Amino acid sequence: MFDHTDLERLDALLSRAERVVPMRDIHMGDRNPRVIGMRHDVDAVSDRALDAFETALQMARWEFDRGYSSTYYLLHSSHYWNADNLVRALEFEELGHEVGIHINAIAEGLRHRRSPDWILCEALVDIRSVGLRVDGGVAHGDHLCHRARFVNDEMFCESPRPSWGDPFRIVQWKGTEVPLEPKPIGDYHLKYLATHLPRGDYLSDSGGTWSDGLGGNFADVIERWPEMGQLHVLQHSDWWSAAFETQRVAA
Repeated sequence: MFDHTDLERLDALLSRAERVVPMRDIHMGDRNPRVIGMRHDVDAVSDRALDAFETALQMARWEFDRGYSSTYYLLHSSHYWNADNLVRALEFEELGHEVGIHINAIAEGLRHRRSPDWILCEALVDIRSVGLRVDGGVAHGDHLCHRARFVNDEMFCESPRPSWGDPFRIVQWKGTEVPLEPKPIGDYHLKYLATHLPRGDYLSDSGGTWSDGLGGNFADVIERWPEMGQLHVLQHSDWWSAAFETQRVAA
């Protein structure tokens, strides 16, 4: 878990940027190497992370207070995905952030013997029906992905994964078969996938530890940025509840 000290270290990094922007801005052409693209995958996939949605809102307010804007990808298969919280998610936009969809449709298709296409369409109707603008998405790394060998963005033509298999193959799990039938992201009125956006450097807290995906850590990225180009930072709310404990008690 990350705490107040980690939040201060993150602030020290973000404050060096000319701007901290959401992924939509990167998609629209903001490629300045001194700009940091910030995104949050709001997973909440375990009992440990039951307050991940609340933590995400706390983080959004913290960023707003410092002039940072970012993207919050909401997971349609999470426990917090309900009508009340989707209405509350409007606060992200009110604070100047972007809301996107965290895509887990293939995994859910295997679990519930349903079409991933219908699962994603229903989720997008849910989230857009409250007035949220959803332009972008990113695949969720469900534990079924490695077990059944797929990536959740393989439902899109733009995301072939040759090393995992044919784009139009059938994935299987415990007797359930789901055919992959990739469609363009535009069929879902989406404009981009976050992992396809160009970047020069990367920093992620996946698994509760900062990593650049190449064996480096938080300090390594701080030392070299912006030499490698634009930095994209990924946070998971699951790991950050301790950073906001004081604020919650005071409230």
